[in-house]
Amino acid sequence: MNNIIDFKPKVDLEVVKQLDTLIKWAQDTLLKGVPDRVHEGIQWEMNSWHQSGIDSAAFTALGSSRNATHETRRYLQQPFMDFAKAVVVYQGVFLGKKSVQMHLTVLKILEVALVEVTEARDVTQLSAAACDRALELIANHQSRAENAYQLSKILEQVIKLMKEKKLLAKPFRWRSPLRRPASGTLKQQKKDHKKKLPSRESLKALGELFNNDLTSTQDIVTTSACALLLSQPARVGELADVEQDCVVFKEGRSGGQRMFLRWYAEKGYGATTKPVMTGMEPVVECAIERIRSITEEAREYAAWLEDNPEEFPPHEGVAKKGLDDPLTYLEACAALKISVSEGHARARFKGRFIGLFTRFSTLSPPAQQILDEIKVGWDTSKGKIIRVPGVIGVQRVEFDDKAVITLRKLNILVREKYLPKDFPYTTPFEEGKKRVKYRNALFTVRTGALVGEHAAVRARDLCLEIAVSPWRMSGQLGGDKKTKSIFERHGYRGVKVNTHAFRHELNTEMHRAGLSQLLIDAFSGRTSMGSVYNHETVEERTQAVAAVHPKTKHRNTSNRLEKIKTNAPLTLKDVTDLAEDAQDRVVHQTYLGICVHDFASEPCSKMGACLGCGELACVKGDDEKLKNLKEERDYIQKRHRKAVDAESRGDFGATEWVKKVSKDLIKCNELIKLLEDPELENGAIVWNADNGWNLTNNAAAMAGLIESQVIEAEDQMTLPSLDEVSAMMDEIEA
Repeated sequence: MNNIIDFKPKVDLEVVKQLDTLIKWAQDTLLKGVPDRVHEGIQWEMNSWHQSGIDSAAFTALGSSRNATHETRRYLQQPFMDFAKAVVVYQGVFLGKKSVQMHLTVLKILEVALVEVTEARDVTQLSAAACDRALELIANHQSRAENAYQLSKILEQVIKLMKEKKLLAKPFRWRSPLRRPASGTLKQQKKDHKKKLPSRESLKALGELFNNDLTSTQDIVTTSACALLLSQPARVGELADVEQDCVVFKEGRSGGQRMFLRWYAEKGYGATTKPVMTGMEPVVECAIERIRSITEEAREYAAWLEDNPEEFPPHEGVAKKGLDDPLTYLEACAALKISVSEGHARARFKGRFIGLFTRFSTLSPPAQQILDEIKVGWDTSKGKIIRVPGVIGVQRVEFDDKAVITLRKLNILVREKYLPKDFPYTTPFEEGKKRVKYRNALFTVRTGALVGEHAAVRARDLCLEIAVSPWRMSGQLGGDKKTKSIFERHGYRGVKVNTHAFRHELNTEMHRAGLSQLLIDAFSGRTSMGSVYNHETVEERTQAVAAVHPKTKHRNTSNRLEKIKTNAPLTLKDVTDLAEDAQDRVVHQTYLGICVHDFASEPCSKMGACLGCGELACVKGDDEKLKNLKEERDYIQKRHRKAVDAESRGDFGATEWVKKVSKDLIKCNELIKLLEDPELENGAIVWNADNGWNLTNNAAAMAGLIESQVIEAEDQMTLPSLDEVSAMMDEIEA
C-alpha cells in the first residue's frame, strides 16, 4: 500500500503542469542564453548567477548572512528555488532587466510567508493570506518606508505574472495597501534641501582642488569627474559610457558655438547630446584633457587585448617563449607579476594565483578545464629532496607535477580572472543601447593605477576597470573605514558630498532660472517628471509667487497672531495677504479659528458645520482656539463610542453615523497635530479641507435631484500654496 498517492484535483494538476512548463522554458532560455546577457558556463543548478552575467542573482535564503561560509550559508529550498530561478530568468534574461535584486528579495520573503501560511513551498497554493504575511515581513525587514513601498509593488508584479501564466490553483486579486510615503511636507522639504544638495563648502573645496597643482592620479580623476557632473546633470554611473571624443560643438541661437557632450542617459532615456552649462566650457575642456593623458595607455592596452584574444598580455616579465612552450613556476610568476624568490615560486603560484579561483562560483569551460588539469596533476606529497653535488648543506625539493604551464593556458586564466565580465564593453548589454568599449572609454584605467604601485596590486594591472565607478567615487567624496576622502587628504575636515548631489544641485538651479519641468527633464536625461530633484526652499517659492502675482505679498504672521490674542478686528487682508483695499472687510472669528465666508453675499451654507468647511482657517499659536479644538475632539470621541455601540446593536442608520463621526474625529486630530507642529511658524494659517457637503446639496439629494453621495476631501490636512489661496479667494469673490 506504500505506492498509493494522494488525490489531486484537476485544477491543481493543471497549474503544476503550467509551472513545470515555465521552469522548463526558463532552463532552456538560460542555457541557450540571450546574446551578451549571460556568460558561457552558466548552469541552472548553481546557487548564484552573479558571476555569470546576472547581477545580484544569489539564491540565498532570507536572513542568510553574506559573510557566512559556504558550508553555513542557507539557500532557497525546492520546489520554490526553481520557481524563483524562473522569475529571475524571465526578468533578467528574457526582459533584460539590469538588476533582479529587488525581485529576489521579494521572492525570499515570499518563501518564508508561504511556509508559515501553507506549511509547504508549493507556490501554486499562494493566497492573499500569504501575500498579507509577506507584506508584514517586508515592513519588518525594511526600515525605510520608501523601500517597503517599492518591494510591495514588486510583490504585486510577481502575483500578476503568476496570474498571467496561470500558475495559481485559486486565482485571487491582491493589491498592496501601502502608499508611497509623502515627501511634500515643509519639514521634508527642509530636510531634503539640507541632505540632497551639496554644501557650499564642498563645492568651494572641489573648485580649489581642481585649480591646484595636483600630483595624485586619484585626485585628478576625482576632481575632473566632479567637473563633468557639475557641467550638466548626470548620474555617476553614466560616466562609464563617456567616450574620449565626447565633445561636440553646435551653432547656438546667437550664432556662436555651444559645447555639447555625447552622453548615454540611464533608466531608459538613451543616447543624447547634453549642452554644457554656460561658463563651464573651459573647465570641461581642461578636465577631459587631464583624464585623456592619464588613461591613454590603458585604452591602448584595452585595444590590444581586444585585437589579440589568443596572446598573453605583453610586459617585461614575460619569458621569450612560444605560446605552447613549457614554463617554469618562476617564469609563470614573472608573467603574472607575482614577486617571488627562487625556490618559492611553486607555492606562490598555487597560493597567489590558482588558489584565488576557488572564490569563483562559475568559470568558462576552457578555464575550468585548465584548472582541473592543474589540480589533478598537482603533486600533493612533500616532494623529493635533491642534494646539490659538491655543496655541503645545500639542497632543493622537486615535485612530480604532471600539468604543463604555458603562456596560452595562463592567457585564458588571466583573462578569466582579471578582465571585467562584460569586456570589451564597459557596461552590461541593454536593448537598443550603443555600447562603449574600454578602448574608447574616457575613464579606462588599469586596475590598481589609482591606489599605488605596491606589491599587493602590481599583478592586478593586467586587468582593466572604470576609474569612476559609483563605489569608488562615493569613497573619494565621502570617505569610509578604509579610505580617506579627497577632502580629508587635503585638510578640508568634516566636508563630504554625495555623488548624486550634483544632479540635484543643477536641477534646482534650473528651477530657479525658470526653466520648464519638461525642459529640465530632457536636459537631465529623464523619461519621467523629476520634480523630486527640485529643492528650492519654501521661502524661495513664496518670493517667486510674490514676484509674478499682483495680489500677493509677504505674510506678517506675528501681526496676525497679535490681533487674535488681543481680540482686535481681523480683516480678510490679514488672513489671505491680499493687498487690494476691497479685501479689507472684517472677518469672523469662531470658536475653532477664523471664518472667511462673506455673509453679505449669502448665509452660511454649512449651517455652522465648521469642521467640514473649507472657509475655516486655524492660526498656529492661538492657544485658546487650540484648547477649544481639543474639547471638540473629546466631545466627538464620546459621540463616536456611542455610534459604534449603536452599530453593534444593529440600530438603523448607525453605520452611516459612524462614518460621519469618524471623519470628524480624523479631521480634529489632524488639525491639532498641525497646530502643535514645532516646524510650523507661530501665526501661520492651517486651512481646513472642505468635505463638499452643504444645505443645497443635501436638499437636492433628499429630493432625488443628485446622487446622495457628496465629494469628500482628503483626510490628510495640508498647507495650500499661495496660488491655491488666491484661487480660492477669487472663487469666493465671483
